[in-house]
Amino acid sequence: MRAPSLCHILARATAAVAALLLSLTVPPPAAHAHSGPDSLVVRTDRGWVRGAADRDGGRVFEGIPFAAPPTGELRWRPPRPVPRWSGVRNATAAAHPCAQLPLTLLPDGGPVLPGESNRTGSTTEDCLYLNVWTPARTGGRPLPVLVWLHGGGNVYGAGSDYNAARMAAHGMVVVTVNYRLGALGFLAHPALSAQSTDHASGDYGLMDQQAALHWVRRNIGAFGGDRNRVTLGGQSAGSADTCLHIASPTAKNLFHRAIQQSGACAADGGLTPLTLGAAERRGSDFAASVGCAEPTTAAGCLRAVPTTELIRASGTGASSLWAPNTGPRILPRPPHTAWAEGRVNAVPTLNGSTHDEYRYFTALYVDLLGGGPLTPDAYAALIRLQHGSRAAAVLDTYPASAYASANLAYSAVGTDQRFACPARADDRLYGSRAPVYSYEFADPDAPPFIPAPHTPQGAFHASELAYLFPTEGMAPLTPAQRRLSATMTAYWARFVATGDPNAPGTPHWPRHTADGDRVQVLAPDRVRPTTGFAADHHCGFWQPSLTSQGAAR
Repeated sequence: MRAPSLCHILARATAAVAALLLSLTVPPPAAHAHSGPDSLVVRTDRGWVRGAADRDGGRVFEGIPFAAPPTGELRWRPPRPVPRWSGVRNATAAAHPCAQLPLTLLPDGGPVLPGESNRTGSTTEDCLYLNVWTPARTGGRPLPVLVWLHGGGNVYGAGSDYNAARMAAHGMVVVTVNYRLGALGFLAHPALSAQSTDHASGDYGLMDQQAALHWVRRNIGAFGGDRNRVTLGGQSAGSADTCLHIASPTAKNLFHRAIQQSGACAADGGLTPLTLGAAERRGSDFAASVGCAEPTTAAGCLRAVPTTELIRASGTGASSLWAPNTGPRILPRPPHTAWAEGRVNAVPTLNGSTHDEYRYFTALYVDLLGGGPLTPDAYAALIRLQHGSRAAAVLDTYPASAYASANLAYSAVGTDQRFACPARADDRLYGSRAPVYSYEFADPDAPPFIPAPHTPQGAFHASELAYLFPTEGMAPLTPAQRRLSATMTAYWARFVATGDPNAPGTPHWPRHTADGDRVQVLAPDRVRPTTGFAADHHCGFWQPSLTSQGAAR
């Protein structure tokens, strides 16, 4: 027998090394044997994950990383790819929320919102994780996907605050997302801009949200989802951020429909991004407040500030300080400019608000934290402080004598100016390019989050969430409210699947048009369209350029 040549020896050695490397990167045989459309073990592009079965036979995968931990030198940088892992990673427990203070502001030390993150807060920067919920069976045709952005003023909240089992059970895959918050998510500073290839800074939270959408595009098929039927949605800040992604060139083709719940950005009264220059000036003031005033060393100094000090300086009510800004590549122009120029991701949109949005804020900041109800004189003084030269007209339109209390008059002003009329303006703008379905959640007896002895909360800000996502620690829904919940969930699921909320067995929901101006009222045993939304909320006063049309309810 001939002795093996050097070439043969090298070939065998190379094959052995390749086999060894393959054994280190390919999951164990058990993972292959059990993976499938309904398996608890799923392969992502970075490694395998093991989820858990929920009570209804669906699956939930919690704490899946979609970007590298934004810590150390990666603090205030765009999200980077997550390193690959070997073996099967447990995805059976939620990750930590992104860094934030707890919202335990009530007199008894309780949280002002029901989510777990609001009770605990967080000091963790390693937080870029998402959760995936699937229905009991995902075999067959891929399912539509809802990617959900939590609210909280871009300062607090977490994807894990939302139990998406009920939504998933209606035949969709639901993804809930964490993203950087407060200073860690939205700080702009000249020193950080100088280190960026775009010569800009800020909007890291928006970048995280788009990184999650890219993860969905690469991986959702392994969970039974259809990457070509992705709906991006959220409530409050999550809704406003969704609005921003509609105007973002870097979000093109990452989603195909949108859901906005109580958060606008394209019209007057909604979230208005700062310019890069304004954001950098605010960021410089913030840097000085944490001991990093020297421009030449600010970047390194800021990255050395402890997380606890950053979130303490960020505060809990400083969402206006941490607004997104234009200038970074993700948001090169304001949304209203992007719409005027036709540079938007126009998609079918389900958009709306609640009838009594601002009553929650009045109950919290006036009743619970401000010492009691407003008197008529105090109401007038507050309006003059907040509305300046227009105060007299506001008081003429919303006289305290027309309401059961000055608190309710003040709440009506905030509801109409900040939520209802901006939502309607977005409806009219969006409807010029794509189908829009507009709603108003109007349950006057929605279960409250907080006690409010002087302000009946009615259909307050975020009250509709309990009708879509099971919420612990709140009063159970009545039979009529459960029927409304079933109708709403069917509407939302149908919209995610088709771009049209009309589902078999539900009242007809007409498409919103500028001439018809129809809004679907969502109330217990009273689900129907109205043309009286603009008149009810004095939108002709707040936005006179948008002519009020239609009869009263």
